[in-house]
Amino acid sequence: MGRSTQGAPLNVEDLYGFLEGTWQFERKVHDTLLGQEGDCIGVAQFYANGNTLNYEEEGELTMGEIVVSTERKYLYKFIAPSMAEVRFSDGRFFHVLDLTKGMVRVEHQCGDDTYHGVYRVVEPRMWLSVWRIIGPRKSQVITTRYLRVTAN
Repeated sequence: MGRSTQGAPLNVEDLYGFLEGTWQFERKVHDTLLGQEGDCIGVAQFYANGNTLNYEEEGELTMGEIVVSTERKYLYKFIAPSMAEVRFSDGRFFHVLDLTKGMVRVEHQCGDDTYHGVYRVVEPRMWLSVWRIIGPRKSQVITTRYLRVTAN
């Protein structure tokens, strides 16, 4: 992994090794169409399954007075040491993740909705993802900060 200077992102050559383990996350949800903001806190785990890292997260989302449990699952299928295809739990393609430059922009089309994502490695134990979702019935920005708890 490269070194950070003046806020520059950290380069990640071994994406599998960087991600594998347990991460705490804090997520901010801003929905401009509904005029709502929310916070989600939880734990995400990347665990080995051959050439794949399974991603599972559980959290608690608070939107105003409403509090709900959340969960997400993805598959990170490695096509190179520094690159993975991120797939939904049912195997559908989401996007490619390559953090060799410490930051990457990705995009995913889902029906009429477009998901614009940015991943950025801030330091060896912290990374960010920011998603801007735009569509006929969606206008959201979701920012997540991941902090390493344990490495595997």
